[in-house]
Amino acid sequence: MARDTYLKKVLGDECFGRVQRTRVVMVGAGGIGCELLKDLLLTGYGEIHIVDLDTVTLSNLNRQFLFRKKDIDKSKSLTIAKAVQSFNYFGAKLVPHHGNIMDTNQFPLTWWSQFSYVYNALDNLEARRYVNKMCLFLKKPLMESGTTGFEGQIQPIYPYYSECFDCQAKVTPKTFPVCTIRSTPSLPVHCITWAKEFLFHQLFDESEISSMNNEEQIRNETDDVQEKENLAKEANELIDLRNQIKGLDGSAFIESLVVKIFQADIERLLLIDTLWKSRRKPIPLNFNALSTELQQLLHAKNNIISTDTKVWSVLENLFVLYKSGVALQSRLKSGKESFVSFDKDDDDTLNFVVAAANLRSSIFGIPLMSKFDIKEIAGNIIPAIATTNAIISGFSSLNGTKFFKHDYEQTGSVDFSPIVKESSTVFISIKPNKYITAASLVSPNESCPSSSLLSRGIMNLTNQELQENTLRWLVDELVKKYGYEDGDLSIIVGKSRLVYDVDFDDNIDSSLSELSGFEDGDLVLIQDENDELENLELYITVVNEPTTEKLPNIQLREKKAIKEKNEDEQGDSTIENNTNQDGTTMVIIEDEEDTDLVMIAEPASKKRRIAGEEYM
Repeated sequence: MARDTYLKKVLGDECFGRVQRTRVVMVGAGGIGCELLKDLLLTGYGEIHIVDLDTVTLSNLNRQFLFRKKDIDKSKSLTIAKAVQSFNYFGAKLVPHHGNIMDTNQFPLTWWSQFSYVYNALDNLEARRYVNKMCLFLKKPLMESGTTGFEGQIQPIYPYYSECFDCQAKVTPKTFPVCTIRSTPSLPVHCITWAKEFLFHQLFDESEISSMNNEEQIRNETDDVQEKENLAKEANELIDLRNQIKGLDGSAFIESLVVKIFQADIERLLLIDTLWKSRRKPIPLNFNALSTELQQLLHAKNNIISTDTKVWSVLENLFVLYKSGVALQSRLKSGKESFVSFDKDDDDTLNFVVAAANLRSSIFGIPLMSKFDIKEIAGNIIPAIATTNAIISGFSSLNGTKFFKHDYEQTGSVDFSPIVKESSTVFISIKPNKYITAASLVSPNESCPSSSLLSRGIMNLTNQELQENTLRWLVDELVKKYGYEDGDLSIIVGKSRLVYDVDFDDNIDSSLSELSGFEDGDLVLIQDENDELENLELYITVVNEPTTEKLPNIQLREKKAIKEKNEDEQGDSTIENNTNQDGTTMVIIEDEEDTDLVMIAEPASKKRRIAGEEYM
């Protein structure tokens, strides 16, 4: 029996034929990526590109089954492409790319345009949002996926026909006040953050200044003069200790460190009465009382450091701090490393942070944690389970094949209405009766900044045209192409740099090449100053040959207002908030007698610009 027999029965001959002829890209070669590449390969895709900027680390091996110990420090994308060749039954062409997917030089828009489908197997928001935007520009279908522990989700995205990645707000990483971390910790994570971001950084990392030593932030967080003085003195003493690292022997360095950090600093904190009016007071570490036992432990054979899942005692943590601190000091003394950065897979750095965090926790009456648990927090490791990754990858691959049941390759159509009706978002968990849950795709969120508030297109220009054509030429072309009334528009390049509006035409006779922001891969935002037409975002592509279609053929829609109505306390009137797509907010108060219109915020492009200043 031929290997493709069952695939043809499941997918159908036509669908399977399109799968074999197509070219797809998978972004990310980690936990989900390993499983997903296996599935894509066994589904029969003709050409698969793999993008990842990471190298294999020891912590990857427990769930990323395509990697082995011998692959550590090798490129993930290159390694994964070789690893699957043993079961590349359908002869797929595998093209690995080692690089950052957001690098427009390595991955220009023309590179993206070759793919029929994009699979995301990423683990960070910034890259996901970027891939989402590229797919919106080119109207390419995208399969989003993600897992956390036993939970996972896939989301098929069909640009402008279903919700995109940005349509729903995402949870942002939690941060903690500096003063809480350095003066009044109350949770294990406070002590872990202190040990990694402050203590370790100040002693061993590239710069003596860390985010935990931000003077301005400290001034904003506390008015207590004593606390501010203490924090400054604490940091300065650490700098002095750092400068002595190479001159002290191991025992002297560790003793100086322990006495200063866990005894003297705590005793000074206790003198600030205002900190302990409603808090439990910390108890300084008595190093002298433990020094004899520590010496005995140092000279005895033991396997304390290797017991990752055990919660070490105060004495054991002191032992680990001694061993890791001496090892780090030796690395700096050797001259082979001018500094050491924290790495969750570097035992010396991880052990130091674990021991320091636990010793601080014991002083403040906070529960101690095992090395295994602290590594997860300090390394920002999202709990990952191989089985969850495998299930989610299977759903991603299976749902992706639905796209190829339609003949998009021949018709060139970007009407995704039929496929949206057939597709669904899938959730998995271990909650009773919710092991697998599916939900129909919904329309884009009308307030989404990515898929609903503007139109997108590609501006094709040669290098010569960028040099010869002025900003005036571009303004005239935009007016002629899209019908801006009286040329009343603004042009913003990059994230927020205004280069033109009706009140600012200093650059009007400059060539596009002279203006920063008009290069291959740059973004240009055009806003209608009359608030009648939606915003337009253009992606600049530098082409080799001139084209007649320099600007995209787009019919700009009329700008809509997003309305929210709330009854006031008396019930006699309605307060209506209208938020336009460019950020303009209007409040309309209606009652039985009249209507008042109040403008409470202007769009950014209307605000006067001071020469040389960029909008934030």
